[in-house]
Amino acid sequence: MKESDVRARAFAMPLTSPAYPVGPYRFINREYLIITYRTDPQKLRELVPEPLQIEESLVKFEFIRMPDSTPKAARSSR
Repeated sequence: MKESDVRARAFAMPLTSPAYPVGPYRFINREYLIITYRTDPQKLRELVPEPLQIEESLVKFEFIRMPDSTPKAARSSR
């Protein structure tokens, strides 16, 4: 597979059998709770795999409620 193929088809994962159809998507009535905190930079480096790099020692933990989302039924993530 060539890079151009990946770029043309990379709208969802897995690439060869996407979990979602191509958009457009509609998201309404979303609720967010985002907790952001600063952590020990060394501990964070131990957890983040290569080749990813740490720019700041900030961690974000998100809860999202999406009751009226397309293309699938209502969902929540934790």
